[in-house]
Amino acid sequence: MDSIAGVMVSCMVYRPIFQSWTYGEQFGIQASLYIGLDNVACSSGSWDSCTFRTLENCGHSEDVHLNCVPEVTSSSFTIVNEAGGDGQGRGLLLFNGQTVCDDSFSDNSATAICGLMGYSGFQSWTY
Repeated sequence: MDSIAGVMVSCMVYRPIFQSWTYGEQFGIQASLYIGLDNVACSSGSWDSCTFRTLENCGHSEDVHLNCVPEVTSSSFTIVNEAGGDGQGRGLLLFNGQTVCDDSFSDNSATAICGLMGYSGFQSWTY
């Protein structure tokens, strides 16, 4: 594991616990969105280390919900709340307005994507 990602993962052991929704729970807006990314696999906490597919074999029950640590800029990724508004770093992860499937998603993926959005890291993620 990359040393920076390893430190973040060891400091943030929250992955199985997410404070605002539970496994299998879906936001109402998910059904109206396409799944835009699948198999997001990162070998470190940098987006440059990530591979992914834009063809998917997922259902919305596998959509990633991500909770980034504050410090915001912009990118192709956004996080929305249940109503589809700005999730302020916490909620349903979108890539170019489409959901992201959890296949191959990991703590490294969360670190890379949060970093790409200008956050200093992530606190937790679930699907």
